[in-house]
Amino acid sequence: MVPVIILYMLLATTFTFGKAVLCYAQPIFFIAIRMLIAGPLLLGYWAIKKRSFAIAVQDRLLFIQIIFFHIYFSFILEFWGMQFVSSAKTCLLYNMGPFITALFAYFLWQERLSFKKKIGLCIGFAGFAPVLLETSKEMAGTSWGISSAEIVILVAVVSAAYGWILVKQLIDRGYKPIFINGVGMFFGGCLALITSYLVEPGPRVFMPVNYIDQHSYQYLIEKAFSTIVPGEWLSTTLFLLYTVSMVFIANIGCYNLYGHLLHRYSATFLSFAGFTCPFFAAIFGWFFLHEALTWGFIASNILVFVGLYLFYQEELSLQRQKKS
Repeated sequence: MVPVIILYMLLATTFTFGKAVLCYAQPIFFIAIRMLIAGPLLLGYWAIKKRSFAIAVQDRLLFIQIIFFHIYFSFILEFWGMQFVSSAKTCLLYNMGPFITALFAYFLWQERLSFKKKIGLCIGFAGFAPVLLETSKEMAGTSWGISSAEIVILVAVVSAAYGWILVKQLIDRGYKPIFINGVGMFFGGCLALITSYLVEPGPRVFMPVNYIDQHSYQYLIEKAFSTIVPGEWLSTTLFLLYTVSMVFIANIGCYNLYGHLLHRYSATFLSFAGFTCPFFAAIFGWFFLHEALTWGFIASNILVFVGLYLFYQEELSLQRQKKS
């Protein structure tokens, strides 16, 4: 169980570092650089293993959709919205992924849902209401009490959920996740870089913004680096530090750890255990970014946990029976 906790602790740090890096760079440019580091690393490892780069003609459309939905839309929309939404809330909203995936399966492939799963879906979706409807100083325009930034992040979650469905289809056709993600990240990063130069005003890496909380650990790190790095290079140094950290933690570390854990735990259990990620993100956000922990966030976490438990209960019980 300890490795599972470590997995989601590591994943939670990527939301914290992602929020921090937006203090130094434009969001689309950040995604471009992150993916153009991660993609070639994954494809380089694939090449060292002397694996084939061939993609069947009938699978090319799936790979194109991977590039757009799994990488381009989901990451760009997420980090644009995170400029105005806390890292913990963004992480919590991503817990909507299993419910959205279930709806895709229900409507697109007519997969049946048991009564208990339907109850879990209803409670899970309702559980996001407290954190979405609470007033926030981060609001960037509202619609029925929900900020436009939160709506954008929800669209990112839908895009990511659909992207994982596409990944599963390609895995079923014999492709390996490292190759699928490598292709998606590299070409998604190229598209993000083009998009950044088309829509984001310069500079794309800028001097630290004045809204960094001076009580946060992030501020202390910035001050520490300012004593050893020339002022004109401070932003670039911190931008690369956070970006490279996220690449190695999420794109390499978590990927390998998740694959290792699949040999010990079921995919169902690992998906269910993802409910812990927002709690870690909240702790890291409070400590590192000095983000407030609200009652709405706590209430949503509890309700979403109940929804996830009901949704996965049958599968978790089946897994326990198999072990016994």
